[in-house]
Amino acid sequence: MNPMRINLSSYNDRFADGSQELVISKGVNFIFGKNGTGKSTLTKTIKDQFGNSSNVCIFEGFEGIVGDDHRLNAIALGNGNTVLQEKINIITSEIEELTNEIELSATNKDNIFSKLANANTDYTSKEKEINDFYTSSARQIKNKKYDNVSISSPTYNRDNFISEIKNSKEQSENEIIQCLEILKAKEKKVDRKIQFPSIDLAMLLESTNAIMQSCVSQTETIAELDNNADKQFFAKEGVRIHEHKKGTICAFCGNVISEERWIQLGNYFNQEVKSFEIRIEKCMEEINKWKGLLIAFGEINKDDFLIQYSERITKLNLEIKLCINEYMRYLDELKKALEGKKKNLFSTSPLLSIIVPSNFMHIKNEYETIVNENNDLSDRLKQEQAKVISSLRYHEIYKALTDYKYDLQQINIATLQALVTEVKNEYDNKKKAIELKKNERNELIIQTKDERIIATKINGLLANMGVASFSLELVDDDEEKQKGQYKIRGYNNILRSIYDLSKGEKNIIAFLYFLFALETNNGDSRQQIIVLDDPMTSNDDTMQYLMIGEIQKYYRNIPSNSILIILTHNCHFYFNVRPDVSRKYPLNGEDVSFYEKYGNFHLYSNGKQTTIKSISKGKYDFNTNYEMLWKELKFLFDANEPNLMLNACRKICETYMVFTKKSIEVFYGEDRNAKKIFDVNQHALNDLEAEPNGRTREEIRDILMKLFENNNAKEHFQSYFSM
Repeated sequence: MNPMRINLSSYNDRFADGSQELVISKGVNFIFGKNGTGKSTLTKTIKDQFGNSSNVCIFEGFEGIVGDDHRLNAIALGNGNTVLQEKINIITSEIEELTNEIELSATNKDNIFSKLANANTDYTSKEKEINDFYTSSARQIKNKKYDNVSISSPTYNRDNFISEIKNSKEQSENEIIQCLEILKAKEKKVDRKIQFPSIDLAMLLESTNAIMQSCVSQTETIAELDNNADKQFFAKEGVRIHEHKKGTICAFCGNVISEERWIQLGNYFNQEVKSFEIRIEKCMEEINKWKGLLIAFGEINKDDFLIQYSERITKLNLEIKLCINEYMRYLDELKKALEGKKKNLFSTSPLLSIIVPSNFMHIKNEYETIVNENNDLSDRLKQEQAKVISSLRYHEIYKALTDYKYDLQQINIATLQALVTEVKNEYDNKKKAIELKKNERNELIIQTKDERIIATKINGLLANMGVASFSLELVDDDEEKQKGQYKIRGYNNILRSIYDLSKGEKNIIAFLYFLFALETNNGDSRQQIIVLDDPMTSNDDTMQYLMIGEIQKYYRNIPSNSILIILTHNCHFYFNVRPDVSRKYPLNGEDVSFYEKYGNFHLYSNGKQTTIKSISKGKYDFNTNYEMLWKELKFLFDANEPNLMLNACRKICETYMVFTKKSIEVFYGEDRNAKKIFDVNQHALNDLEAEPNGRTREEIRDILMKLFENNNAKEHFQSYFSM
């Protein structure tokens, strides 16, 4: 397509240098500019420059389309086609046949309608049965008690039951007994911990072996005792039990013990022997002391703990008993060795080689762990009891589900629901087929080129969008032979006066007429230039989306030699009338960006002249009204128009406060002077009567930046001001 060059040099007072020629090189173009930026001038220039060489079609509102008699201008249309009418009749018969399948019929009682009704009845019945099960089960659980303790809240209902089905779990008899024990449990805290025996067994072994390796020297030699420990022990015991006095008779041999024999025995069993014996006795006393402590230690009382710890206490008592037995065996071996040593004082004895038993440390650690857990559990006993109540409730839910065979019932209702879905899909497919047939019939009616073609399209669109306030009706006046003018039929079927039509209603009628009329070029082979100059005026949301949808439908299929130019000051319309800017679009056999496919332009005014900016990339565009304010501010900053920057600053601050839900007091804080500056001279953008504010563009920029910094939004300011 050859570029279209729009010469605006005749308006050099309105358009800045470098913006006095607008080059249009794309088939579809979007131009945004606020009121007063020259959109109407641009439209007039296109008409003046290309009106003769091209087929220029301009929509500027309902003037010229809704005539002075307040009816649509005359529309010349063709007559219907009888061949198409025969096809319409065939489709009508097919529609009636399909309708008989989906509606209540006395002649066809086995149609889809009855199947769907029966499937819905079966499903509803099963659904009610299951809901009744939920309700009755919830009631039973609410009334259920264990040892006079309720297992649910007084408000427990079907919704609670349904939500807890996932938690259902069977409890064994033993688990239930434990749960009941916890429910009955009272707080039990162990205040004084047991002191476990702390015996240095290794040291005892070392002391014993030291004795075993020791012996006493002999100052007197008695031949019959030498190298015979038993005889030595026998003689020593004899000295102990006999009295050292003259005439003492030996209890063994019956002879008198002479003084010489007493002296000889005294030297043999001297003081060193006695000291060694005392040493052995002390070691044995130490062993006996520890044995006494071990015997007296006893076991841990289970009744001092909560029931949950009974098993662990039993196991721990067994470990204590085993440990004590090992200690006792160990001490007995030491004692036995010392007993033997007492009989062998005059020579060394073999070292004891026995394994030292493990101490009580692991038992002590386990005991302290149990004590701590017990005390902790006692502190939170109520919480544990609440858990137990939940466990019992989940058990009752499990029993109810099992008795009802809930899983099977779920399969049954899922099967019934699948049947409903299957028949409903069949029903919906028939309905869709009817709608398709109706659409096909409507398309055929439209193709008949009857006088009512455009009215049918407009009315159809309005009805689809839910607009019921009016419809178009062809004037049927045989006397005046009027075939292209329309009257307005109100929602109550009463004719409305054209004066009752709102500006928005007139605008949508005129717009739709204009758009549909483009489909007929009346044999004009010239290039078509379509200009929509601010088409969105005084329309409600429904009308706006209808208009946007029809524009998009048109430019998606625009002829290759046509040019569409859409001018608007409405941000909402600008954002929504364009296709998705993030997508790729086909162009000349390859996929290109939105900005390569479509023309995009922004009009900016510095209060005196307008600058036209071509938008070639997304970063130069704006996607929200808020971004547009920032781009306007940056434009005025670059144009060195500090007075006009104030209005943009004020609107940015107001919008930001709305976004962040901040009050004026919070946003401006201590800097109330900034608000006074932004509120000064709040005239329209192109009002040249604004008084100078006395500040440079940099000062105004810095004031705004400081405000955002004070609101912890410095990066927000930098990202938008640098766009």
